[in-house]
Amino acid sequence: MATYTEVNSSNRILKQNTLRNTYIWTLSFLRPYIKEVILFIAFSLIITGIEISIPKLIQYFVDVVVPHQRSHILFYIILSLVFLLIGMFFCNALCNRLQVVISEKTARDLQFAMFDKLRALGFSYYEKHPTGETLSLFNTEVRAVQQIYHRYFPRLVTSMILVIVAACLMVSIHIPLSLIVIPCFLSYYLIGPCFEKRAAEYGHASQEKRTNFNQKLYDSVSALLELRASRREEWDHKQVKQKQKVMHDMILKQYLMNYSRGLVRRVTVQWGAVAVFAYGAYLVFNDQLSIGAFIAFVFYYFLVISHLTTIVTNTTEQKVLMFQANKIYQFMQEKEDVKEAENPITLESIEGHLKFCSVDFGYPSIPCVINDFNISIKAGEKVAFVGTSGNGKSTLIKLIGRFYDPGKGEILLDGVKLKELALQQLRESLGFVFQETYLFGDTVMENIRFGNPEATDEEVRQAAKSAYADEFINDLQDGYNTYVGERGIRLSGGQKQRIAIARMFVKNPKIILLDEATSALDNESEYEVQQALQNLFQGRTTIAIAHRLSTVRNFDRIVVVDNGKNVEEGTYDKLLMKKGSFYQLVNGGGVD
Repeated sequence: MATYTEVNSSNRILKQNTLRNTYIWTLSFLRPYIKEVILFIAFSLIITGIEISIPKLIQYFVDVVVPHQRSHILFYIILSLVFLLIGMFFCNALCNRLQVVISEKTARDLQFAMFDKLRALGFSYYEKHPTGETLSLFNTEVRAVQQIYHRYFPRLVTSMILVIVAACLMVSIHIPLSLIVIPCFLSYYLIGPCFEKRAAEYGHASQEKRTNFNQKLYDSVSALLELRASRREEWDHKQVKQKQKVMHDMILKQYLMNYSRGLVRRVTVQWGAVAVFAYGAYLVFNDQLSIGAFIAFVFYYFLVISHLTTIVTNTTEQKVLMFQANKIYQFMQEKEDVKEAENPITLESIEGHLKFCSVDFGYPSIPCVINDFNISIKAGEKVAFVGTSGNGKSTLIKLIGRFYDPGKGEILLDGVKLKELALQQLRESLGFVFQETYLFGDTVMENIRFGNPEATDEEVRQAAKSAYADEFINDLQDGYNTYVGERGIRLSGGQKQRIAIARMFVKNPKIILLDEATSALDNESEYEVQQALQNLFQGRTTIAIAHRLSTVRNFDRIVVVDNGKNVEEGTYDKLLMKKGSFYQLVNGGGVD
């Protein structure tokens, strides 16, 4: 049996491998911009060459020009320094430009890749993960990864180049004096990372607390009406203060650790500087080292130790950032529940004939939702699914839209398995009208045009007339150009539903899927929406989930769903005469 130490060691190795894979995957987004990266490294080499040449010029001035009174060379040295500094200025500007271009483009590519992945994961991912978690990936985590492209990776490259070159020059000046840097660096390497890691962790934690605080502020503003109506302003104020205090305390810890980290770095550097000065002075007094060489060595020492501490800092902080990047990496490794066939079938036209053949389906938390479900729906037929809550009616709608695939059995559209049909054609042939209509914070015109982005203004207006929405739209302040507000807050429930129906007229799908589209409306609004729906149903296969009798009475067929099975079907009158499951639903209050 494995010991605790062995298990802990195994977990640590596994975590290191995961972070290493995450880092390699993160840097893979630099591949399309390899030319820019090579240019950046080239300019960094030039800057490094200029930086290390300046101490050499100073060494030459002190050891050669001053002792031999070669004043005419001083002019050339100053001129060389001016040209070198101008060259370094331009190279720095180009490096900064490349650094911004690389970081922005790689971050953009990462976000686009995440968007593509999110679309591929589809509905099943949305149901398992809250919106806030997904938004955090696109905001907080992407910003963390962007820091690697913009700050950490470039600094590591430039610092490593400079340290290698400057260390070689230090050794060329005096080997024993160069060895003093080793204990100085080791002392920082042993102590510094503890402070670096803690400072990075506090920085990450403070960012999370700030995100939580901003989320609370958003909730407080969004729920302003409910808070005032319930007189819970004081309750909300206390929660805001609590979130702000947690954030404030974490930020203070972050700043304290940052100052401690800087103090440790400065003490280490200065301790090494004292050692270099002491031993260097001894070598100068004993004619084992020239004054110019000693001055150049001091310059190189501060360059090397400064950039060594930068390497340690960046490496430690990158490890902490990798935990954030790993969230994106794990997201990108998610398996898609629904995949398009390698060679999808595209039908010449969709008629709208649907068939369920012994379909079984379950969610991870509820293994058996649909159980041996069978039904054949003719093209143009109106079918209603009824039954008590939790028996799988909405799941059937999701299966038709291929939000999920059945565990067993098949669903056919016009004789073709949905799994073999092109997703684009399938989704274009379906029109969903949900109980809760989502409207974008745009104009009425654009919200209707969402059904078909290619629709003309006249087609949008005609769709609104067919949906009995034209009259109330024209009564709005700016008519079709009226902004509906966030999620359509300026419109009533009935008005939003009629806009949703207008979208369907613009889209013109062959199959309409209604999920309790009128259950949340009052009687007057329901009557108006029902008129619009009757227009929409003409010539289309219609499947509706409904609780109100008004939405199912005139349907061609009513199917009673119980425990995921088709237990009874027929017309409204025939089902009542049978006095079976549907009769019990009606008399038990399951259906109005």
